[in-house]
Amino acid sequence: MESNAIRLSELKVGAIINTSSGGCDLESEGKLLNILKRAGIVEPKTWCGAADQMERSLAEATGQKLEVLIVLGGDGTIRRAAEACTKEGPYLVPLPGGTMNVLPRALYGNVSWEDTLKNTFAAPSAKVLSGGRVRDKQFFVAAIVGAPSLWAEARESIREGDIVDAIEKGRVAFQTMFERKVQYLISEEIKGEAEALALICPLISEEMSDSEQALEAAVVDVENAAEVIGLATAAALGKWRDDRNILLTKTKRVSVQSSKDIPAILDGERVNLGRSAEIDFVSKTVNVIVPAR
Repeated sequence: MESNAIRLSELKVGAIINTSSGGCDLESEGKLLNILKRAGIVEPKTWCGAADQMERSLAEATGQKLEVLIVLGGDGTIRRAAEACTKEGPYLVPLPGGTMNVLPRALYGNVSWEDTLKNTFAAPSAKVLSGGRVRDKQFFVAAIVGAPSLWAEARESIREGDIVDAIEKGRVAFQTMFERKVQYLISEEIKGEAEALALICPLISEEMSDSEQALEAAVVDVENAAEVIGLATAAALGKWRDDRNILLTKTKRVSVQSSKDIPAILDGERVNLGRSAEIDFVSKTVNVIVPAR
């Protein structure tokens, strides 16, 4: 990623706020506007509404030819906004307004959206992110492909307080791991089948620099419940790279297929890839604004 200082007070700024994302509400618009005013932003445009209004809000925002787009919402809202900002689109400022906040945390750390916005507008710097693409969808942090992505449904049930539903969904996801393997082909050379693949972007990879032109592929292959528990323990201790059930390599392309539809999570959002898909590295995806360091 390349970074450059930028003068936001000279640019046309807009903001989209998803009031039903869980991390913000109807009062968030006023708080956001106050922060922008103190940062010297003149007459920013805002779109504030529930999740079912986000598609229209994003279309209207992109039609305004903004130079900076602030998005306060969950992972799905932010990923779709990032897709709309790719190539020659506006600079993106993704604020954590959801549960996982995958891209905001990768860029800014685990801080509130108010502090993220204040810190970013106090000393703004532009960065170009690389990422990945599968069909018409992009991701900028990581993609998890395969049955383990079904655990996201159990996580949502826990967040909503429905423990019985969480247990049932967790049981189904665990059982599915051993019934629905994914066949993979990495860089036309490495092939096999596994429970899951993780495609990690340079933004968060521990082994790659920001400028490296590849995705890091982690192939997860376990045979029984004991190995799943062992892998989970290793991950909790920060030693997952050393686990014998994980194959790590770098690649620009991964092909996957299965006898059933392949579930996946792209930057925290659940998607269905169908029975086959190709995942490609993209060298330049979206321009973001972060605090200068």
